[in-house]
Amino acid sequence: MRATSLPAEDLEDFFRLLPRIYGDYRDPRRGPYKLAYMYANTPDNEDSMFLRAIKLANAGEIESLGTSEGDLGHGYEGFDYSVGRLRMLGWKSQVPLVKLDVGGNVNTGSEAAKLAAYMKAYAGRGSTDLAVIAPAFHLPRAFMTTVTALHNAGVVLRVYPIAGVPLPWLQEAAHSQGAKNTRAGWLTGELQRLEKYRAPEFGNMLSAKEVLDYLDWRDG
Repeated sequence: MRATSLPAEDLEDFFRLLPRIYGDYRDPRRGPYKLAYMYANTPDNEDSMFLRAIKLANAGEIESLGTSEGDLGHGYEGFDYSVGRLRMLGWKSQVPLVKLDVGGNVNTGSEAAKLAAYMKAYAGRGSTDLAVIAPAFHLPRAFMTTVTALHNAGVVLRVYPIAGVPLPWLQEAAHSQGAKNTRAGWLTGELQRLEKYRAPEFGNMLSAKEVLDYLDWRDG
């Protein structure tokens, strides 16, 4: 059974987009990111992001680090838990920790909308580059949803995807709502979500071609 019914042209664009997400480049002369945002994940997957954030902070590459707060019970343990886990893993940085309260269900769409609203205050004020951090299986959707949210909010800035540290692909891991699969197995569901969320009733996610156009603008 096919994982998606997207036409061949869309799949070709998605194929072109993936290397630019996983192998993204940012000129180091741009200085530190204004904010690095970690998308909510379950305890099975979150250390991927936390360890990456610690490395970025220790290298002086971020000015602040954010993650979400909101209703619990869907696999995400909340902001305070995330801060505690960061510290258990070795976080000693003085980089400010930013709480973005989505005011309800914590999911990629609600987080991206809140993130766009937060960054709107910084748009046009010098270096306002944003990094989004997610485990590898979640990174394309997290990045595409972020670019969509910024577009919908009229926020013009540069956002860069950063994959968390690698975790075993064939290890079983809980995702949202407690569902379990291997991380490799979750890739099918991610592709299906990317197709589903393009519908108006699910958020009008930008197509792979539109995100490629955004990257050409960002890097141009």
